[in-house]
Amino acid sequence: MKLMKLLFAIALLNIGAACAGLSKKSGDLGLIPTNSTPVLWTATESVASPESAYYDQISGEVFVSNINGTPLEKDGNGYISKYTIAGQLVQAKWAEGLNAPKGLRAAKGNLWVTDIDEVVSIDLASGKVNNRYPVRGAKFLNDIAVDDSGVIYVSDTMANKIFMIKNKKVSVFKAGTSLESPNGLYIDGGKLVVAAWGTDIKPDFSTKEKGHLYSLDLKTKAKTLITTTPLGNLDGLERAKDGSYFVSDWMAGRVYKVATDGTSTLLIEGLKGAADLGWDQSTNTIIVPRMLEGQVSAYTVQ
Repeated sequence: MKLMKLLFAIALLNIGAACAGLSKKSGDLGLIPTNSTPVLWTATESVASPESAYYDQISGEVFVSNINGTPLEKDGNGYISKYTIAGQLVQAKWAEGLNAPKGLRAAKGNLWVTDIDEVVSIDLASGKVNNRYPVRGAKFLNDIAVDDSGVIYVSDTMANKIFMIKNKKVSVFKAGTSLESPNGLYIDGGKLVVAAWGTDIKPDFSTKEKGHLYSLDLKTKAKTLITTTPLGNLDGLERAKDGSYFVSDWMAGRVYKVATDGTSTLLIEGLKGAADLGWDQSTNTIIVPRMLEGQVSAYTVQ
């Protein structure tokens, strides 16, 4: 574990330097991205290494997972904070006692959270953990998606696997290098859309090639590329009103909108560690954790 902590610390230094270089090159204006996408609000209170922001349409609230340490350390410091869609803090530590919480998704009265090598179920009404699902063989559980029948899909970026939890049983949905170190997940009808980090991932999170946005058929598991060329070290993933996708590039600090034909449009740049984003389609608000900056920012996009 000490070795992993050291490697991750080195990775953060390298990535931070790369992001700083990008910001300088593109004329970063701080809270105003270089393409002048307006910032609605930025939250810093009770934010500690934020990895995922999730907007729950039922409650109208924003949940943020805070690693509050390193992404692989079982230190019990991780927590979930809760905000209004306007960025006001509702509860600093709505759920506590986690290690390094990452992906979030609400379904059937629960908030589902990935936490290193287990999936945690938290009651939305109380913020109390009501179940834990250990995932044997997991290395780096990352994002999570839930289909209409309640089946849960979880990406393991470092292991090149996507796990499935069905009827409270954990199994491997798909594995192999063709997954390109899967990160962001989204259920879209009969397919699982995947935002990939990239191929041949190293301990410092660098890759031989950047990742594609692609889909997996939920029945046949067949892979179909959405972006025909690699797009980035992809992280967060949500679906827009028009059927296109919002996706973040953690390394480059960017957010793209990707049409169904694979055409990509840059929406936001100049961030440092653009992680797992949230989306409120009723107000066209995208919420982006800025992991290396200890901030969460919201923007109006189309």
